[in-house]
Amino acid sequence: MQITTCQFNDSYFPIMDGVGMTAHNYAYWLNEKYGKSMLIAPRVKDYKDNVDYKVYRFKSVLLPGMNPYRVGLPLIDITFKKKIKKIKFDVLHAHCPFISGQLAVKLASKLKVPLVATFHTKYRDDFKKVINNDLFIEFLMRTTLEFYKSADLVWVPNKATGQTLKDYGFNGSYEVMPNGTDMAIPDKVKFLKYRKKGLDRIESGPNEFIMLFVGQHRWEKNVRLILEAMKMLKSFGESFKMIFVGEGYAAREMMKLVRQYKIQEQVIFLGVITDRKELEYVYAASDLLVFPSIYDNSPLVLQEAAAFDVPSVIVRNSSSAEGILDGINGFLIEDQVESLVKKITELMKRPDAIKKAGEGARKSIYHPWDAIVDDVYQRYVELIMEHQPAVSHQWEDDEDEHLP
Repeated sequence: MQITTCQFNDSYFPIMDGVGMTAHNYAYWLNEKYGKSMLIAPRVKDYKDNVDYKVYRFKSVLLPGMNPYRVGLPLIDITFKKKIKKIKFDVLHAHCPFISGQLAVKLASKLKVPLVATFHTKYRDDFKKVINNDLFIEFLMRTTLEFYKSADLVWVPNKATGQTLKDYGFNGSYEVMPNGTDMAIPDKVKFLKYRKKGLDRIESGPNEFIMLFVGQHRWEKNVRLILEAMKMLKSFGESFKMIFVGEGYAAREMMKLVRQYKIQEQVIFLGVITDRKELEYVYAASDLLVFPSIYDNSPLVLQEAAAFDVPSVIVRNSSSAEGILDGINGFLIEDQVESLVKKITELMKRPDAIKKAGEGARKSIYHPWDAIVDDVYQRYVELIMEHQPAVSHQWEDDEDEHLP
């Protein structure tokens, strides 16, 4: 059964975060395997889309204090509205509750098609970052919960994320639909080739101990803990490199701390890597993914690293730690600098332990998107059939008031 689907999200290329990558992979694999797939997201100045499915962009401006994220302005984007009017859909899927999510709600209601909404993020933490008013934060949380209550089906990427949604006050039903990765497991020959390219990229030798962080450079992701741990490791006389890949509002302050801690030779900032192949090279060159975030729910980077037998160091009892067994398919620490330093110094002397956990990660937490999307498609079809017969519906041309 061929269906027409559309993903909605407020972050998308060239902004490389986990939710944007999830929306992209839904759109890409659904388009490859199950019909016509599209994606709707904010426009980023001078960026040209280069994907195999159709992307519709609406005007946006930079979100103050949250670089590189955008605030969408579909209401004033006449060209965008005209294009969307001509599209037919069978099911809509929103990956955030804000501008694009509200647009999805309105479209689903107007077209009488089902809406899926995935809860990905700790939104209360996001609100606290930019808003210093508890009453307004509570208002935004109520609005966020109303969004999820309006969906026909709510998904979460793991059980811990579902618990966060319940803790926020959501009393409806939800299902776990796990995330995946678009990175394929390389054979031995390809891995060695990738590793050499990665080592060349970071100007490192084959015997250097290399740690990696991939993600938005935000204090919420516990990146300060990483930098303080690197400072302590250097004071112990350890030899290592710590690679940061990504961008974010904290990047400049992180670089300032690196200079202050005098660890410029050990810590390297590569910025955003939009070329997925180049990112694979960096993973292949790494020994450990250091990801102590207690903000993230189900980070895709753990699976990306697992494709290259690279285990992750994660904070115990965090949402990210779901499914991680210490020493079996990853490593668990306390949310303390000393705990991270102790774990790293131990592992530097035990490459066998890293190898064992890396192989365990590949076998247990690695899930390719093309397999995940088979389950996604099946639930879409079931939802369409529950909602009404699988017939595409066209947006009527005589009204625009449904746009947020």
